[in-house]
Amino acid sequence: MKKFILVKKSDGERGQNGKKKIYEIVVEGTRVVMMWGKAEELNKQQNVKYFQTENQAYWFALGKKYEKEEKGYDLVASL
Repeated sequence: MKKFILVKKSDGERGQNGKKKIYEIVVEGTRVVMMWGKAEELNKQQNVKYFQTENQAYWFALGKKYEKEEKGYDLVASL
């Protein structure tokens, strides 16, 4: 299993400024689970993608990590 955890301060409206947003990417074999939401809340949105090989799943997750870093997220853990 490989896991990336990224965080970013919210730049949203309606009083959300300064709250932390979290984005987690978990690779489990050929499955990639992406979870995101406010770090302060337990309920997170989730999306799951399946791939034919573990290598495809890993490279998809790595691409998603880079995409989030380009949007201002900071990598806080890579497990």
